[in-house]
Formats: sequence, structure tokens, C-alpha cells
Amino acid sequence: MDGRENLRLVEHYRSHGFKDPEELLDFIEAFWGLRIPRAKVCPHHTPPAEYLAAAFLEEVQDCVCWANRSGGKTLNGALLTWLDSVFKAGCETKILGGSGEQSLRMYEHIKGFLTPPFQHLVEGEALRTRTHLVNGSNIQILTASSKSVRGPHPQKLKLDEVDEMAPELYEAALLIPKSARGIRASVQIYSTMHKAYGLMNRVITEAAESGYRVYKWCVFCVMEKCKDRDCKTCELWEDCEGRAKEADGFYPVEDATSAKRKVSRETWESEMLCRMPSQEGLIYKEFDLSIHVI
Repeated sequence: MDGRENLRLVEHYRSHGFKDPEELLDFIEAFWGLRIPRAKVCPHHTPPAEYLAAAFLEEVQDCVCWANRSGGKTLNGALLTWLDSVFKAGCETKILGGSGEQSLRMYEHIKGFLTPPFQHLVEGEALRTRTHLVNGSNIQILTASSKSVRGPHPQKLKLDEVDEMAPELYEAALLIPKSARGIRASVQIYSTMHKAYGLMNRVITEAAESGYRVYKWCVFCVMEKCKDRDCKTCELWEDCEGRAKEADGFYPVEDATSAKRKVSRETWESEMLCRMPSQEGLIYKEFDLSIHVI
């Protein structure tokens, strides 16, 4: 497609929206070359594409993405932020990361979506920590301070890597979102759970009570399709059991194999399989909150 056709399509979807998740995902792939993993590889996990579509179409309000390292959490959060900003006039989003560097990482992903068919939608220039759009939408990075989370009330709040966030800052940030202009308020959390009894552990444990829907994916959910490896001799077999043969993601099989060799079993399970928080650093690893606390 040439530039004029791209502009025409963008304006069409800004006016009419997307008829279904497939049309949205096809648009993402056509304009940015991103194929968000759609295959349901693990029976109890959710493909990232299901999260992205449900959140954009506002079929879910508050949610948590519990995913593996390098599993596309931050990229998905950035993509959703940009889609909300472009296709929902007056949509305001605040981004708060576990560190300033983490917040900037999501924001840099967002600026990467500023390709030619969308540049005319930006009011002025995309600044280092804030971007305004001509349709009244805006995106802003928050600093990790109590002052920064007590201010205007946008509709959307993105919390990235909450396991690195101070609990009191997290609590204060939850009061930021407010519905406006027909756009529902929402909190969307992205993190790996790598701390035993850390903040992410608490978020997941209390998810049902807090009203969060949990979207969970592991390394196999985002892995590229495994084509030429022999399952019988593969180092990933004990965890994969052939699932990667059905995958349609981006994470290289060789990278997963290399990562598994380098780290402990505990780290592999918590950071890549999303099975349990790491017990490293605990004096008594056998301690169980449900058993040993009355």
C-alpha cells in the first residue's frame, strides 16, 4: 500500500472502529509488522492477542498480565496505549514503571509506533515524557513519587513491573483512573512474578477480590513455531511436551534453550514458566503462608 492508501485506512478505522479482534490484529500486523501470538499453546494460559483485543475493545476493565521475561509485556502495553490514543478521541493514559528506566522503555516503544501514517495525528512533537494528539488524547510518563500520582485523573493507567514498585506508591496510583468521554477507567498491570511474597504475588493472590482479570502467558505461549527439532533429545521437552510445535510467536527456541541452561530451576520456573515466585533469598524456603500463619 502507498502512503495515501495507508492514510485512508487509518482515517477509516478512526471513524468506524474495528469490527472484530481479527480485523484489529490484522491492522497491527499490516502497519507495524507485529504478529501478536494468537495460538493457545498452554491449556491454562492466555495468548497475548486475546488480552490485547479484549482490553482495546473494553471487554475487560481492570486486568493483570503475568508473563515471562522478554514475553512482550511492555511492548503490548505500549501498543495498547497507542491504539487507545489514536482510535479513542480524548483518551488519556498515564504510565508508571517500577523504575524510571522501565517507564521510559514503554514510552520508547510507543514512539516507535509513530510511523508516517500516524505522524500527522501528533500535536507538535512527541516530547521526552509526554505526547499530545490532535484528537485530545495524551500519554504521559509518571515519576516514581507520591506527588506524581496525585494529580489529574486520566481514564487509563499502565503499571509496568509492579514487583519493583513500592507498595505505598502502587496503592496511591490505583486511585488515578477515572471514566470520561465515554471511555472506561481501567488499571492494567504488567509484570513477571520473581519475588516470593512480593507485590506481584499479592496482586495475583487478591486479583479476584480486587476485580482484576488475570492474563497469563509463559515462554512457550510466545515462542516461535518449532519445526526442525527432535522432541526426544530437546532440553525443553520436560516443560514443553511438544507445545512449541503449535506456537506462532517470536521468542527463538535457541534462546529459550540457552536461558534454561544458564539459570537455576527455580529461576526458570518463576521467570520463564510463570509457575511460582522464586524462593531465592528466603531463610526458610519451605515457609508457606497458608500453612504456617494462623
